[in-house]
Amino acid sequence: MRRLATALLTAASLLAAAGAPAGQLDFEGTLTTTAGSLPPMATTGGGVATVNGSSGPIPAHLATLRLKASRGNLTGTHTRVVTDPEVAGNGIAAIVVEAGLRTGTLAPISGALSVPGALAQNALPLGGIAKICLLSTVCTDYLPLALTQPTTNGARYQVNTATANQLTSEGLKGKKLAIPGTGVRGVGIGGLLTAGGDGALRISLEAAPWTLQTAAAIDETDANTGSAAFHAVTRMGFAHGPASGSTSTAQPGGVVQLVTPSQVRTNLAVGSDRKIAVLGELLVRFVPEPGLLVLLASGVAGLLLLGRSRMR
Repeated sequence: MRRLATALLTAASLLAAAGAPAGQLDFEGTLTTTAGSLPPMATTGGGVATVNGSSGPIPAHLATLRLKASRGNLTGTHTRVVTDPEVAGNGIAAIVVEAGLRTGTLAPISGALSVPGALAQNALPLGGIAKICLLSTVCTDYLPLALTQPTTNGARYQVNTATANQLTSEGLKGKKLAIPGTGVRGVGIGGLLTAGGDGALRISLEAAPWTLQTAAAIDETDANTGSAAFHAVTRMGFAHGPASGSTSTAQPGGVVQLVTPSQVRTNLAVGSDRKIAVLGELLVRFVPEPGLLVLLASGVAGLLLLGRSRMR
């Protein structure tokens, strides 16, 4: 028994030493997007997440979650065909989404579970494009809707000597020259996105940031029957550890789900301006490092051999 206890303690110390680097956890993720009553589009992937913003050992309590595109990503291309474009799809024959997660930070995770709107940092953009295919599923004719777009919010002003001289020479002394800001709006950030606008062809998407609360959007179009009736589409976020406790999320086995709702309006069909609900769900599951799994398997094998030896 003493040899068995020693072996168990040794294995435990090795596993503790082989844990993830400080502030980092491997993760597996699934990004699911559901537009109206069309089937969901799911993309899977994984990488390395930075948690808690700490330089020390990873605490079990998850405060900050940062995902970086260069350290793993969730990207993919999906096509969803509308059964009857004229009646049920507002003139949309198909939707082709070419998208992927970009770099962003979400915090505080645990503090946002019970307080609505408590995510002080909630910008995790979804980059790429949604092609709104018109009349044909071949998608040769479509409206391109960029999922992130630049914004001039927060514009700054250049007031250096060269600019001042230029304004003076143009008779505009005392004026300020506005330079567009570097802000971004879009899915996973918030703001209004638009495509088209020429004539009767227009589509707009009002996006909202990520939340851990229950998110809802209004849907008015049934892509299968063409009937129009207002109903709310909801998805729920959550965070918990291996034992379902929210204070043990930042360790292998911890799970975080965030939701970003969007409201789409389109007037592609004559006389129509129906609302379409788009819900994005991001599921992040922290997993052990491959080296840790190998070490764990080696420790288990050693314990089995020790037990067999004692039985003999």
